[in-house]
Amino acid sequence: MKVLIKLSPLALLAASLSCPAIADEAAWNKYTMEGAKAYEGGNFGVAQRNFEQSLAEAKKFGPNDMRLATSLTNLGVLYSFRGQNAKAGPLFEQAVRIKQKALGPDNYDTVAAVAKLCQFHLKNNPAKAEPICNRVVGYVDQKLKEKREVALAFETLDKFYKHHKELEEAEIFVKQAQGQTSKATTGSYLELAVLVDGLAGSCKDVKKFQQSEQLYKRALALRHGVLPKDHMAIASSLENLAKLYCDEGRYHMAEPLYRRAMEISKTTLGGCKPETFAKIDGLGQCLLNIGKLAEAKSLYQEALASFEAGYGKGSKYVMDCEVQLGHICIKQGNSGQAAQYYGDAVKISERINGPRHASLSALLDCYAGALNRANRQSEAKRVSSRAKEIRG
Repeated sequence: MKVLIKLSPLALLAASLSCPAIADEAAWNKYTMEGAKAYEGGNFGVAQRNFEQSLAEAKKFGPNDMRLATSLTNLGVLYSFRGQNAKAGPLFEQAVRIKQKALGPDNYDTVAAVAKLCQFHLKNNPAKAEPICNRVVGYVDQKLKEKREVALAFETLDKFYKHHKELEEAEIFVKQAQGQTSKATTGSYLELAVLVDGLAGSCKDVKKFQQSEQLYKRALALRHGVLPKDHMAIASSLENLAKLYCDEGRYHMAEPLYRRAMEISKTTLGGCKPETFAKIDGLGQCLLNIGKLAEAKSLYQEALASFEAGYGKGSKYVMDCEVQLGHICIKQGNSGQAAQYYGDAVKISERINGPRHASLSALLDCYAGALNRANRQSEAKRVSSRAKEIRG
């Protein structure tokens, strides 16, 4: 969580109008800003004293004032950063209750605060997180229902006007309304999708895969129909869900998602971009786990040619492709070709990181293993000795 030190001009104006004394407002701003500055500078003792004084001033504004929620959150963030989660949790919970009363439970800022509270509990008290997560899911489902109903309403009207040409003037007004509605809602749907992705990732981190899947699917649904079908945010949503399925060992479910994400990335960015390689590699690992070795090899060979053309034969991406191709050749029983790929990858690694970098030892082990299998024992022994020397 980040310290909440920024208020919009409108929020500051609203705060000042509800302020019973100008001195209180000035003091609250002073302690909040000085606390934030100390926090960013790593002076946590000074930050705590300022945030505590800020909280004392905020309490004078009333129990449901948004400045009180800000001060509670700031102090909670500091406590959490310092490992004092037992102190931080009640402050975050009180801040959420204030936002629910001041803004309403269905306000986006309230839901964002609820999501952050859920993420806090996922790390520190997972039992408390599940019902909070369900509240976020409920809110998202409301928004998805709204999104479907609005789309259906305009679709129905569009079909109606196609058969009633005499209502052309009314159709123009409806088209204008549709454009205005899309402009007004697109940003909020996409902002919500980002929030949902973050919460899904937090669930995944603590092995709550069912909740993570629910959330990733909803983030994807929020983006569908709002963004073009080949937008990179769609690809990222597909990739998030695919990674989750891979973590669960559900590779057959991950494969079509990775495949579609890769296609989008190739179309939108091109075949030799880092973002594209991440999706190629994800699909390649899926194929390997499913047992589709020939297709995985073809995929990495295509990527290798693309990255050699785009970045040159000495790039990290070429090295990564060669390592994966070496692994595949070992599984296929082609030790000689595996040794060639590993050997080329070793040379690239040496150029990029130096001849004694720690990461080289594991690659040298792979190379030595391939040489051994190819009956090149004397070479394998030298390579293996070098790996041991690097490890010390």
